[in-house]
Amino acid sequence: MVRKIISLVLGTVLVVAGIYGLLYLLFFTVYPVRTLYYLVPGGVLIIGLVILWEDLTEFLRRR
Repeated sequence: MVRKIISLVLGTVLVVAGIYGLLYLLFFTVYPVRTLYYLVPGGVLIIGLVILWEDLTEFLRRR
């Protein structure tokens, strides 16, 4: 149970960090940003979504 809570918290934190990073790059950068820089927050967002997807589908299968 503790592992599942840690996994849910980690996934949520990664999703929030990814969204924050993407929004920061979109709205608060002055100079044009290379596309490569968007891969870092985008990757963090995708990893968080995958963790949450795996946890939530496993939770729904049990019910």
